[in-house]
Amino acid sequence: MSVGIKIHRGTNQIGGTVTEIYTENTHIFIDFGTEIPGTEGDFTDSDMVQMIQKAKCDGVLFTHHHGDHIGLLKEIPEKDVRNSQVRLGLGTTARKILTNIHKTLAGNTSAPADLQAEHRQVLQILQDSGRWQDLRDGETFCLGDFKITPVRVDHSAYDSFLFLIETSEICILHTGDFRTHGRLGKDFFRRLSKHLKRKQINVLLTEGTMMSRLSEKALSEEELERRAYEELKKPQNRYAFLICSSTNVESLASFHNAALRLGRPFIVNHYVYEQLCLYRKTAGMENPRLSFWKAYPFEKMDGYNEKLGMSQPEFMKKNGFVMLVGTSEAYTERMEYFRQENPQNDPLLIYSMWNGYLDEKGDAYQPELKTLYDRWPRHLKLHTSGHAYREDIEKMIRLVQPTDAIIPIHTQEKEKFCHLAIGELNKLVCPLSDGCSYYKHGGFVT
Repeated sequence: MSVGIKIHRGTNQIGGTVTEIYTENTHIFIDFGTEIPGTEGDFTDSDMVQMIQKAKCDGVLFTHHHGDHIGLLKEIPEKDVRNSQVRLGLGTTARKILTNIHKTLAGNTSAPADLQAEHRQVLQILQDSGRWQDLRDGETFCLGDFKITPVRVDHSAYDSFLFLIETSEICILHTGDFRTHGRLGKDFFRRLSKHLKRKQINVLLTEGTMMSRLSEKALSEEELERRAYEELKKPQNRYAFLICSSTNVESLASFHNAALRLGRPFIVNHYVYEQLCLYRKTAGMENPRLSFWKAYPFEKMDGYNEKLGMSQPEFMKKNGFVMLVGTSEAYTERMEYFRQENPQNDPLLIYSMWNGYLDEKGDAYQPELKTLYDRWPRHLKLHTSGHAYREDIEKMIRLVQPTDAIIPIHTQEKEKFCHLAIGELNKLVCPLSDGCSYYKHGGFVT
């Protein structure tokens, strides 16, 4: 059985990676997301949509729910060119998280009608259980000629997976996005080694996001929590606003836990609170540090809370707080309220996201976010990456010991893989180009 691996997109960019693994009878795709602004490659989102609509496709498996991996979901046809059903695979909890997101956006009456309709379309797909293969850690399933085992990885999106893909001819490991410096990544290599026992991996496809940031020092989530605590305990930082992705469960937990140690509430909007309750039931079962026991949803500014014996803003003034904020006017109103309540000392604004969003010269620049950040005289950047650092990539390769090829994806620095500290395995590095295929028996063909 001849097996091919085609990287449609992702050999020279971060995000938007699309990988096809196929035999004569079965074609599966891994990830189908939108490009991240500023990291575009040779093939556009439109190119990928045209490709999938004309392709043989038995299924699309998503490593996680970030937009650069699943953002083109609504463009995937229900049936391929052979009139065969296209299966979709995503983590059980990840699908619930994504459903909450699109349910909220579909109901946003202040958004343009066509945008609301797009979110309703995605929501309908997410709720169509007949199309989905729910992915669970270590639970193997078959899709045509392939036996597939998803293995949970630590990433800034909860419920992320790598894939172990097997046929009688070849064994492939696709890492997706991963890291080991989060709370859920501590025993990752030990767990992975159990799944690899008595298996010989032929081809390793691994992410390399951080290969373009080799000078950046790794910061664990626990260290992030410690630094947050040290900053928040300063008397002038009793009032603190936080800019952080609502899906970055571990970093949200880092700031929540720092506030908890200081006896301060962690305040979020109702949508985020719903997500945190979901994390509590899932991630919190894996690690109690991800339980969000002292997170509270926004209440009316002038509403009376009988349990507190006062309004929520009065409780926040009395005890201090950490409040998750965004760029909308609803947040601005609350933020200005607390600034006026503390005229001698502006509240602290903590920025815990990628710096590229604040870079006015970059293609990923978000002016509204920069305006919010600059509005506050006292601000602090406190963030850690959701991706594997060089040492983790090296450890992954040494553990897997692929026999045939190491294919870098999700990276802008594929050539640097040839200089990793992996000994003789360096000669297996195959820095492909987009649109290029690798075959088990026959090398490469474009």
